[in-house]
Amino acid sequence: MKSASGADGSSASAKASPAAEPNGVEKLSAKEIYDTGTKTNAEAGSFHEKMSRAGATSDLRLSATGCVGTVDVAKSGSFQVVRKGAEVWAKPDSKFADGMNEALGEKLLSTDKWLHGTTSNVLMQKLGSWCHQEQLTAPDKLDADTKVTKGKVTTVDGQPAVSVVLASNGESVTWYVATTGKPYFFKEDSTRDDMPDIAYSDFGTTVDAQAPSGSVVEAPKE
Repeated sequence: MKSASGADGSSASAKASPAAEPNGVEKLSAKEIYDTGTKTNAEAGSFHEKMSRAGATSDLRLSATGCVGTVDVAKSGSFQVVRKGAEVWAKPDSKFADGMNEALGEKLLSTDKWLHGTTSNVLMQKLGSWCHQEQLTAPDKLDADTKVTKGKVTTVDGQPAVSVVLASNGESVTWYVATTGKPYFFKEDSTRDDMPDIAYSDFGTTVDAQAPSGSVVEAPKE
């Protein structure tokens, strides 16, 4: 039986993919590195964002027009969220549903129904705001007077990267931008509990934000 190998004896099915080429972003100033990273993320059109901070986590897939994922607020419970354009759907766990029903003064939310409305509704706008889609439509830029420093090229989560550090009063936020392939801003670390730690991945992957199936109840009007 013949082996699956090429003429040189190498495996025909185990060719290594070429390594990503250096992009030179580390040669820029600290501010330029940060701005380049956030711009590159926006130009990807979509990404997977996992965020954690004191009392809350989120796991979302985002594009400029769509958002799908989950949000967990320790004190309030968790909910699934879908946002498509100006429309927002949210499906709560029992803790979140109970808390919202008490606040609304009516038994509206339940774990087997999606709450639906548009961003013109205050409640739905608030639930949909976790998506932070402005990262794709209006990527952040550091102010000219923001004092940041550039770190050395290192490896973070297996990715060669250069860091940009904003430090003040013994606390800091560190942003990491890839130095090979496209210069994506792929991670944020903070020393403050109330500031988020964020990981970005799956750049350019389609976000399938569709109206969910199942029972739907309309959000109360103000």
